Amino acid sequence: MRNFIRYTFLFLFPIVLVLLAIEIFYQITPNNYTVKNENCVANYQNAEVLILGNSHSFYGLNPVCFDKQTFNLSNISQSMYFDKLLFDKHIDNFKKVKFLVLNVEYTSLSQLKNTDEDKWRKYYYKHYMDLEVPIIQSFDLNNWFVSGTKSFSSNLKLISRYFSEKTIVDCNRSGFGTNYTQHKRVADIEKSAAITIKRHEDNLTDFTENITAIESIIEKCKNKGIQVIIVTMPVTKNYAEKVNKEKLNKIFESALLLQKTNLNAFYLNLFSDSRFSNDDFYDADHLHNLGAKKCSKMVNDFINQKSAKTQF
Repeated sequence: MRNFIRYTFLFLFPIVLVLLAIEIFYQITPNNYTVKNENCVANYQNAEVLILGNSHSFYGLNPVCFDKQTFNLSNISQSMYFDKLLFDKHIDNFKKVKFLVLNVEYTSLSQLKNTDEDKWRKYYYKHYMDLEVPIIQSFDLNNWFVSGTKSFSSNLKLISRYFSEKTIVDCNRSGFGTNYTQHKRVADIEKSAAITIKRHEDNLTDFTENITAIESIIEKCKNKGIQVIIVTMPVTKNYAEKVNKEKLNKIFESALLLQKTNLNAFYLNLFSDSRFSNDDFYDADHLHNLGAKKCSKMVNDFINQKSAKTQF
């Protein structure tokens, strides 16, 4: 029996060491979430524009292109659920924010909380952004071991990337995604559009959960004198042609209704804006760095117009 215990210990010991090393890597290595959290706090005193949303605004709205000091708190696959959690946590600490840019587009209104997109991200928001995340159960082991949120092979791949690139951070200190550059753009955007739409389509048109979250954000902004700029980000023509038109129109109508019923909310629809061509895009639905510069200036101009004309 003693020999069995001994051999079992000798067998398990290196495995435990490897798992422990992976966990330590996750705990101490900067990533998009830690960088966002750190620099969000650093912008409490001076930021005038705050951006929320998913990867379309993460890669599509560059704070350096705005006249007012801006911080981008959006992230890849960030749902409206986490937009609201982040908003509620931080907004009272911002001293000068007068504009909130909120990305509302084809996937965001129908994306429900705690679905596959949140399978591991919800733990990142908890661990790395100090969020209280109600959808995480108190007895969940990933409350303590963030490396357990992904498979062993995924963990090794991430560590390999770190040693290759010396970082796993894909955004700068203003929160803008930096790795979707023009020279790396997808070669066949038309082909990728069909694949992307198939992955994005959830066939849901009940937006109640997310509209309620947006209305709560708008109401709190109204009380704080903040104007909300609702933006539907641009996509390629190849992508736009393949979406569910009934769902798309309901999204547009929902955004327009939010504008109509709230004096501090304004809608900017860039979804099929003719000023964009495929040359502006990294892939079927994301702008590359130069396309983001163009889009950011449009949103900046829209903000300046509202800043000059609107009182509520």
